[in-house]
This record gives sequence, structure tokens and C-alpha cells, in this order.
Amino acid sequence: MVLATGGGAFIDPTTRARIKETGTSVWIRADLDLLLKRTVGRDHRPLLKQGDPRQILGRLMETRYPVYAEADIIVESTDEIPEATVIRVMEGLIAYLERSP
Repeated sequence: MVLATGGGAFIDPTTRARIKETGTSVWIRADLDLLLKRTVGRDHRPLLKQGDPRQILGRLMETRYPVYAEADIIVESTDEIPEATVIRVMEGLIAYLERSP
């Protein structure tokens, strides 16, 4: 099963520990420009309605990315077709499973 927790869930230490106990965490990392491109004009992002989206995302990245880096697998997301990211996730999962006991 794949469960997308959303941005803030993994920040919670209890949630992070539970994910570590029961699954494999994957962080699909994106840079600021790509995040802006993907979120501009979307109404379902209440945090981004509270000021300049670039500044808000930049602050979120500063606080969240060090925690996200605790994920078992980190995959870069780029501005290409989603299937390319899926392939990188699958490759990351395979490598992770090969080195896991």
C-alpha cells in the first residue's frame, strides 16, 4: 500500500516513528521553483494563501527538509513526466530492499 501523508505529518515525531516501525518512507524532494510551479493557482493550499508563496514555501523547506531527510529513501522530483519519478522511486525501493536485513 502507498500512503501519502501530506507535508506536515512526517514532521510529527510519533508519526515518523510509527512509519519507521511499519513501513518504508519515501521523500520525493523538489526544489523551490518546482514547488511553486506545482502549487500556483491551487486553492487547496491554505498555508500558501497567507502571504508570498515563495517566502512561505522557502520557510517550510528550511524547517521541514531536514526532517524529511530522515526518510528511508530520497528521490529527486523534476519537471518531467510523473512516470520518470515513479521509476526513480521504484529504483530507490529496490536498492533499499537489497541493502535491508
